[in-house]
Amino acid sequence: MRKLPRFLTLEEVKAMFNVAENERDKLILKCLFYLGLRNSELINLKIEDIDLINGNVKVVQGKGKKDRYVPIPNKEFADELERYIGDRREGKLFFITDRHVRRIVKYYARKAGIRKYEEVHPHTLRHSYATHLQNSGVPLNVIQQILGHERIETTTIYVHLGVQKIKEYVEAAFKSI
Repeated sequence: MRKLPRFLTLEEVKAMFNVAENERDKLILKCLFYLGLRNSELINLKIEDIDLINGNVKVVQGKGKKDRYVPIPNKEFADELERYIGDRREGKLFFITDRHVRRIVKYYARKAGIRKYEEVHPHTLRHSYATHLQNSGVPLNVIQQILGHERIETTTIYVHLGVQKIKEYVEAAFKSI
């Protein structure tokens, strides 16, 4: 039986953002969470694939060799991207290695006081993104498309209903009794 992937609560994700020591590191964390990117997709993210006018990011040749578009979820994040990009018009957004991204994520998970921080990886933020979308009512097939999964079964592994959301559903089911 497969072990369920780890995910973080919104409070834990925000805590990681809050302890980030510089703009680049904070933006790396936000790209992983707000865009649901895989580590390799973050490393290969190019400035020319970020469309701030239409509010989306083109993820080029992700896993499965398919391009996909991911919406930029809010203006604050779009503004942060715009500031970080500055006058640059092309090239990689971050000049960083896979190992460095892993270190950054683990460092800020520890600094934010997340329990079992050693189990937090870049992919944990992707799982957390998918879980947050589902808990917010986004249909599974939409999450599948955003994550770039070919099969819906893959997406179901990524999403977990939070304990609070499960409690709300159960309470609502028994409200009329």
